[in-house]
Amino acid sequence: MSLSASDLAIDLKTQALANARRHGSDGDALTDLEAASFPERKTERWKYTSLQALADGHLNAVANGEIRQPLPALSEFVVTINNGQLQGSTLPAGVNLHHDAPAVNGLQTPFATYNGAVCGQPVVLEVAANTRIEQPIHVQIQSASDAPAHCNPRVIVKLNSGAEATVIEHYHAEGQALTNAVTALITADNAQLTHYRLQGEQASTLHIGTLIIDQQGVSKVDSYQLMTGNRLRRNDVRALVSKSGAELNMKGIFVVRDKSHVDNQLCVEHAVPNCQSDQNFKGLAGESGKAVFNGRIHIHPGASGTNAELSNKNLLLNPGAEINTKPELEIYNDDVKCAHGTTVGQLDAGQQFYLQSRGIPAAEAKRMLSLGFVNELLMALPHGAVTEWAQPWLEAELTHANPAGDAA
Repeated sequence: MSLSASDLAIDLKTQALANARRHGSDGDALTDLEAASFPERKTERWKYTSLQALADGHLNAVANGEIRQPLPALSEFVVTINNGQLQGSTLPAGVNLHHDAPAVNGLQTPFATYNGAVCGQPVVLEVAANTRIEQPIHVQIQSASDAPAHCNPRVIVKLNSGAEATVIEHYHAEGQALTNAVTALITADNAQLTHYRLQGEQASTLHIGTLIIDQQGVSKVDSYQLMTGNRLRRNDVRALVSKSGAELNMKGIFVVRDKSHVDNQLCVEHAVPNCQSDQNFKGLAGESGKAVFNGRIHIHPGASGTNAELSNKNLLLNPGAEINTKPELEIYNDDVKCAHGTTVGQLDAGQQFYLQSRGIPAAEAKRMLSLGFVNELLMALPHGAVTEWAQPWLEAELTHANPAGDAA
């Protein structure tokens, strides 16, 4: 089924409202959804991403399929969410799992608004004040459906004053499932959070994700985001650096191949003085894959002394691949240090020739050079269990992105 972009936007909103009313959503959530506008291609931040895949009717059904290839545990502490529903958890002392969601500031896309109206019970992981959790908490978010269907997981991680924790947000999807996910990270004074976002769902699935980082206190957040493209992947990330002295670091790797798609939209809001942020992402596009990266730094009038940097470097591995990247600086204070840069290039022909002259096949040479391009970020991952998962994942993706028949 194919609809015009404007008709599809209307259809999606109609489906979303019907589901919310059927779900018994409260007045505020329903009012917010009624006021939301679903995007069209003429919507600036959606100009490179079509929602036509959703014309198959994903919002008309709830995913409830069996997870045939569940994720392996990357820690002894695991929270499992299947098709949007909490299945079980094993957590250390000092971490409380509950469903009383705190107020979350930040991004309200129509899909995040819809999630809030129908998600049911959010999974809140709250770390007690002055508690250090030594081992990562592995949050497995899985979905499956043989026919077009969707789920709406919502996870909130809250670190109270002086808390330290590592959370691995790990997605897996099978069949034709759409995962419409919302994650919020909330940190108080003197909290330190290491966050991973691992997205390696099957190519036939869809993922629309919203990540909100709300630094309400003088805290440090390190977020590492690793993702492949699939039929449709959209990542909206908004970080609110709201207390003087806070520090935010975001690093990421994205790989698209075949006809897969990924759209990253990041915005860091600096609202107060003397904070720092760093965004460093690298992308690789092979075959007919398409990637989008839009990174934005917004310096508010009162945010003097801000130090903010943004870097996005990309490689096109094949002539049919496409990457659209755009850095944005919006600065309303002169007493700041800001830097940004984006590039889109190709593998060095001289380096390829050198490796091939040493007997390395062309496809393998391209894979090695591609891995070398992102290796700095891969090796920066601070937890061995994540690195052990990420290394073979990335090597497999790059092998498929550089098929032997397309090695020239």
